[in-house]
Amino acid sequence: MLTRQIVHFIAHLRWPYQTLLLSGTYGISILFVQEPDFRLFTQYFVLWHFGLYGGATAFNSYWDKDEGPIGGLKNPPPMRPWMRWASFFLMMVPAPFLMYDIISNTLPLASMGIYILSFFLFWAYSSPIIRWKGHPFLSVLVIFLSTGTNGFFMGYFSSSGMSLSLLSFVAACGVACILVSLYPISQLFQLEEDQQRGDQTLALQIGIKGVRTYYLVTYSFGTILLSGSLSLINPGMAVFFFIASIMGFTLTYNVLHKLRGTEKEYKQVMSIKYLSSFSFLFYILIAVWYLHATT
Repeated sequence: MLTRQIVHFIAHLRWPYQTLLLSGTYGISILFVQEPDFRLFTQYFVLWHFGLYGGATAFNSYWDKDEGPIGGLKNPPPMRPWMRWASFFLMMVPAPFLMYDIISNTLPLASMGIYILSFFLFWAYSSPIIRWKGHPFLSVLVIFLSTGTNGFFMGYFSSSGMSLSLLSFVAACGVACILVSLYPISQLFQLEEDQQRGDQTLALQIGIKGVRTYYLVTYSFGTILLSGSLSLINPGMAVFFFIASIMGFTLTYNVLHKLRGTEKEYKQVMSIKYLSSFSFLFYILIAVWYLHATT
């Protein structure tokens, strides 16, 4: 019985979802570091995505109690009371490592601030005490900061050990815009459950047509910011990213235009997100090789 519950808990961590869909904001930060520390960058990649993000998604699942499909999990198994505290513990796993590296001057003190802010935002997003997930614009702000800019900042800190520059800040905002452009799309197959639970999600507020417009605006703005930032590092790399982004936008928007907001569209929605994220990660890998392995 306990073994089955542990398997169910691991499923709710949605680690494939973390590494394939949420790691792009963290990963692209390494392009803005001249001599990255790949060891520390990899260490905090694991702590951030398998610890903080994994715990946060399980914590969210505990309070949502979804019976239908959710992002990265088509048939979510039931959650048990102990899983709430286990997810909380996972979210705290990065803390002692951060404290050690800050004390040893490997990471700046700001990295702890980024972690604490992300921890609070994930709690505020899911907890019934304030439940920011139930507010259309606060929920977007949480994802923009916790998984968007903060993910970028943590990748930047761990690979450079330096404080942020204006260029990296602009790039962080750009990649966060691209990330949140996909956010309400994943709510389209959950409209009925969110409405029954009383969560006024962005997709419920603006409707399917609004989701399309929102995607157009946020994705375009993010692409401009990120392409502009990359152009100051390597113009050719920026042009390649801009062209690839336009192609990705066209494919995604064509699929999005056909969606009607039903649970049956789960596969289509997840295909959009996985394809977009995989393409983004593929670009990062090529760019890292081009910038660092060839120098």
